Amino acid sequence: MIVLVLRNFNIVPYTNLTTYSSYIGSALEVILLSIALADRINTLRKDKEESQAYALKISRENENLIKEQNVVLEQKVTERTVELQNTNHQLEKTLGDLKDAQIQLVEAEKMASLGQLTAGIAHEINNPINFVKSNIKPLRMDIDDLFEIIQGYNELHNLKNDHLSKHLAEVYEREQSLDMDFVKNEIQQLLKGIEDGAERTAEIVRGLKTFSRLDESELKTANVHDGIESTLVLLRNSAPRYIKIEKNFHAKGEIECFPGKLNQVFMNILNNGMQAIAQKKEIAEEEFILISTCDTNDGFMKISIKDTGMGMTEEVKHRIYEPFFTTKEVGEGTGLGMSIVFKIIAEHGGKIEIVSEPGEGAEFILTLPHIHPES
Repeated sequence: MIVLVLRNFNIVPYTNLTTYSSYIGSALEVILLSIALADRINTLRKDKEESQAYALKISRENENLIKEQNVVLEQKVTERTVELQNTNHQLEKTLGDLKDAQIQLVEAEKMASLGQLTAGIAHEINNPINFVKSNIKPLRMDIDDLFEIIQGYNELHNLKNDHLSKHLAEVYEREQSLDMDFVKNEIQQLLKGIEDGAERTAEIVRGLKTFSRLDESELKTANVHDGIESTLVLLRNSAPRYIKIEKNFHAKGEIECFPGKLNQVFMNILNNGMQAIAQKKEIAEEEFILISTCDTNDGFMKISIKDTGMGMTEEVKHRIYEPFFTTKEVGEGTGLGMSIVFKIIAEHGGKIEIVSEPGEGAEFILTLPHIHPES
């Protein structure tokens, strides 16, 4: 461009070089740019190759590092797996120990109830047995006297006529001294006492037989009223004399259930009610436990057990089903009774409600289906 300008101002002469100077310059510029571009491409290619080599080096170093880390990680995973396996074994052992402890505690609760029942049953049976025993001796004496008179009359057949009247007079005198009307009434009363004692003993045995179905694991149709009655028979001795038991049975009574387990529910609730009444500071003239049953229209039976005991606070009502929770003195309870009650009611597909205020007694309302959910 400079040569072209100089030529146009006639500073340099017109020649082929000045005439085509722009073309020559452009050609030279293209050549120089091509050389520069090639050099730049080579430089970038070299940088790229160096970068790739460096990246490959880093990748290999990372790969080696990852391999080393994998080896360390595998070792740690193996160690951790062994630790977890050991922990699992320990947990399984602990769980087994807890289950064994739970079974032992439940059995302890049953044995505590059984011990209480045994004492009550022994006393209950002992009373009628003693009454029967006390009646046997006077009954034997009366019978011996009668046999003596009968024997005297029998001997009349073997006497001669001259001794007959004398012996007959002696027998008659003996008969008059016995006061036969009195002996007759006494024998009837003694037999009636023995009969009552035997019936009372049979009633206790029947109650025990009905109640003691604790190990039955099959669902069956049973009469709830019979279970309540048998429980009351066994608790009769332990119940304070000032507690009146009232029953309003309006339900049909028969439901599908585990009879022995339900009897355990009645035993725990009734026993707790009696103890709650006995713990009152002031005993009223008429303390009672009211047991009511009725059927609902939706296929359930409601059983209400209401006492006039000490009642419960809201805190006690919320915690009463917790295992080992008890308001009794140390050594008087395991705290498992109501927990077992809740579990048994849930096992029957029912529910349990508590209505209670401090000093106003407590009412336990059991709702049980006539047809068990598993049936």
